[in-house]
Amino acid sequence: MIKDQSIEGSFEEGKCVSISEKSLLFDSYGRNLYYLRLSITDRCQFSCSYCRSGETTFLPKEELLTYEEIERLIVLFKELGTKKVRITGGEPLVRKDVDKLISDIHLFGLKTSLTTNGFLLKTFLPRIKGTLDSINVSLDSVRPGTFEKVSGMPGPVVKVVMNSIKYSKEIGIPTKVNTVVIRENFSEINELIDFSKSLSVPIRFIEYMPSEREDNSISFDILKEKIERTRGLSKIDERFGDGPAQYYITGDNAVVGFIAYNQPHFCDKCNRLRITPDGKMRLCLVLGGEIDLKKMLREGMPDKEIKEKIIDFVKLKPFSHGNYKFINKKMNSIGG
Repeated sequence: MIKDQSIEGSFEEGKCVSISEKSLLFDSYGRNLYYLRLSITDRCQFSCSYCRSGETTFLPKEELLTYEEIERLIVLFKELGTKKVRITGGEPLVRKDVDKLISDIHLFGLKTSLTTNGFLLKTFLPRIKGTLDSINVSLDSVRPGTFEKVSGMPGPVVKVVMNSIKYSKEIGIPTKVNTVVIRENFSEINELIDFSKSLSVPIRFIEYMPSEREDNSISFDILKEKIERTRGLSKIDERFGDGPAQYYITGDNAVVGFIAYNQPHFCDKCNRLRITPDGKMRLCLVLGGEIDLKKMLREGMPDKEIKEKIIDFVKLKPFSHGNYKFINKKMNSIGG
């Protein structure tokens, strides 16, 4: 079990906790919200245009959930019925000793996944490969110039990310590529598919969620038409993970997924809850509304009362985000 009092704290291993499998995480529409997206930091080396472009003030270390607090919450959510935890950021691999946190979450018997920008992944994989059930790696371009424009990192870094994806696949971890589709990378959609196909990994195209400041999105109807025209596209029932992607296969046998936030299936089968780096629990990525779990922990609220608060809050999850068009916070502060 990890213990820390800050992001730089000391850590201790302990024994696993035996936890009930009964689920109490059903919303008022009967959806089982068994999938927890846990953001452990808002920091990232990249400054992607769709995530945290412009001036960004990161949370002070003392505002982040400590690893001890995270593990206490993981136990509570497991007792309530959580079956899968996806560790996100920011970029989760920038946080000190994240490999030990991943290991402990895995020891709780939960399906454990990671979403990363891939920059540090190859270095971490030898330490975490036995404790991860799957990895999603963000890759928004295979061209150095476009990569630099979108990510804010030097163009050659794209090769580091691509090599991390290759290595993850080589050592046997189920791996997917995530691409947010925006105007800058629309011309290289087929190059991105070619790269993923060469490794036999699925690629998921994610619809850009515009902010009130800008809209750099590409219609998914146009995206699908382009792929269908150039490669062919047939829907398949197979699922690759627990998320909202709908999957297709191209005429040359590449697996392509689409995650479109304005389509009905994005919401009607939602199974996700979210915890932000500063310990807020959110019911929806797009809509506001949250409860402060960190405050409950630090004020000494008993576990039973915290679980009651979570159960009551889950019942308030909206059926969908409706016609709301804009994300109300930077993605790195929520976990995407």
